[in-house]
Amino acid sequence: MSLTGVSTGARTAPFRGPAARLLARSLSGAGGPLRRIALWSVLEAGPALASGWALAAALDRGFLAGEPGTGLLWIGLLATLYVVRALAERALFDPLAACVEPMRDALVTAVVDATLSRAVRGAGAYDAAGVSRMTSQVDTVRLVVGALLRTARPLTVTLMATLVGLAALAPVLAAVVAVPLAAALIAFAVSMRSVIRRRRAAVVAEEDVAASTGAVLGAGRDIAALGAVALACGTTGRSARASARASVAVAWAAAARVPIVLLGGQLPLLLVLLAGPTLVEEGAVSAGEVVGASLYVTGSLVPALQLLTGTVAGLWGQLQVVLERLAAATEPCDEPASGTVRGDAPSGGYRIDVDNLTFAYGPHAEPVVRDVRLSVPEGDHLVIVGASGVGKSTLAGLLAGLERPSGGRILLGGRPVADLGTRERPAAVALLPQEAYVFRGTLRDNLRYLAPDADPAAVAASIAAMGLGPVVERLGGVDAVLEDPAAELSSGERQLVAAARTWLSDAPVVILDEATCHLDMRSEAVVEAAFAVRRGTLVVIAHRLASALRGRRVLLLDGTRAVCGTHTELLAAEPGYAALVGHWDGTAPPAGRPDASPVPGE
Repeated sequence: MSLTGVSTGARTAPFRGPAARLLARSLSGAGGPLRRIALWSVLEAGPALASGWALAAALDRGFLAGEPGTGLLWIGLLATLYVVRALAERALFDPLAACVEPMRDALVTAVVDATLSRAVRGAGAYDAAGVSRMTSQVDTVRLVVGALLRTARPLTVTLMATLVGLAALAPVLAAVVAVPLAAALIAFAVSMRSVIRRRRAAVVAEEDVAASTGAVLGAGRDIAALGAVALACGTTGRSARASARASVAVAWAAAARVPIVLLGGQLPLLLVLLAGPTLVEEGAVSAGEVVGASLYVTGSLVPALQLLTGTVAGLWGQLQVVLERLAAATEPCDEPASGTVRGDAPSGGYRIDVDNLTFAYGPHAEPVVRDVRLSVPEGDHLVIVGASGVGKSTLAGLLAGLERPSGGRILLGGRPVADLGTRERPAAVALLPQEAYVFRGTLRDNLRYLAPDADPAAVAASIAAMGLGPVVERLGGVDAVLEDPAAELSSGERQLVAAARTWLSDAPVVILDEATCHLDMRSEAVVEAAFAVRRGTLVVIAHRLASALRGRRVLLLDGTRAVCGTHTELLAAEPGYAALVGHWDGTAPPAGRPDASPVPGE
């Protein structure tokens, strides 16, 4: 079985392919902290390396030889090593944080980029499991990597130091310990296959819970209206029960590793104690060396194996599985066959042709846009008007290629706009919605987001064109850092920043979807006038009457049909348009006289 490109089979090789690349990207720039961690780890390994050797010397050269002072000196040396280890552990916190904390930003960026890329391409249905990836799974990777650096790192150092110290102290006892320890490590590696397989199933089940719950919550009203509550509860309930079963299976797999500690830790201790007296009598080892070897096993080896088979094994398997899931979700995907990744202009220019366009938000839903036919020549200035909820913003999304028509087609330069590539479409069409997105960073970076190569003169021109100068001056210049744009800028100022960003882009088709709704009439006029004289085509979803007056042509949507003409033509011929103008102007057109409404500016 395969889900999102990740096989659920028993794979144990850690972090190969996409998972390894994702982990490397998330840790990029952590070379310095990792080197400091390695340096402190050497000092941290002191007690594990010297504990048995120091105890054996304290016994053989001190207490058993009638020299208690010498014995106490050796014990004091061992105590000093423990103090050094405590200082090294304290010094490790800063480099550990420097490695781990930036991971979340890198992983969230990768997940969001991939999710938005798939959404823009229309590569699949809405993926509610992306919420699980961006929250629980990203935090899991960050926390698990931090936990592994705090546990697996000293565990590895402890095992190596213990074996080196034991071999230096008594090679024959080291051989007694090494054989069952090697068998235990082999058994542990084999058992990890089952653990990782079951943990992978648990992560997939968790994603299924998020996906099914998100789908049910998103369709709550429809479910209630159709009387499908029991079906929806059954679907989410099955996902929850499957997740619970997967978690229990992981717990059973973890419990099965307990015998490994007995094999690799308790059995070597038993062998050392059984063989010790005979080896002492034969003169192969001293009594102090037997006690020192026992300390190596009980003080370092057994705790290390318990940590390895418990905490570290669980964290390692969890990290591998979650990284695989994130890597599968964030790896670049191929473009749709009909698309392109080039930023070149469509061969037919930028003429927009809308032919018999229909769109509904579901197969059984009433169409929001129905049978729209329209041609927008290059350089046109079209204003779309209509009552609230009639489908103006939906049409804007269709023109921008963010939605696929239920029927008919929209051609940009002779090609379906929804089939343009993920780089070509935004290079050709810029949609500016009501919600103005201003991110944390400098004002210059915000303005140049769609035109990263824009020079200072072009940035200054966009500021002047939008009337953004007073805002820039108040903030302290274009290099001012916006720490909290929502608090530092008003809604209207954020719309001006977003408008200047779009004006600065090279997109020859600009769609303003009530993008000036938070501006006063004077500022709105400045923005629309600037876009009107800018090279290219302008489509405006009108928020006020003045937008319709400034347009060359007006498209009226009334829910059943779409009529296009100049403001004067529609006012004279379309009662619905005359009523809308009267509503905008605060007056109602006289009955039977749709053209009698006073219109400011005419």
